[in-house]
Amino acid sequence: MRPADRLPARRRLPSWVSFPLNGLDWNGEGGEPAWHYTWPDSRRGFCPDCGSQLCALDDGASSIAITFPALDDASGLVPVNQGFREGAVTWLPPVPDAQHSSIT
Repeated sequence: MRPADRLPARRRLPSWVSFPLNGLDWNGEGGEPAWHYTWPDSRRGFCPDCGSQLCALDDGASSIAITFPALDDASGLVPVNQGFREGAVTWLPPVPDAQHSSIT
């Protein structure tokens, strides 16, 4: 996994994928993101060069949420859940809540 400057994550339809922290390696030339707390127990990771949001991490969590644009290749990922359904755009079909992650 390497932080990549792709499309800005602050879009109307942000997409995230969660990965276990165990074994995560920031191995790209940009290294680890610049971290900033956006809530007392939650921080966001940003590209240190351009400021694009790359990820979110809660204190004490065992997984990290990575934005799709930060991934080199997200083509094999399929959405299995959707947050904030009540505020979703009406022209896009909702993602079925078909699976729940076993990552805690």
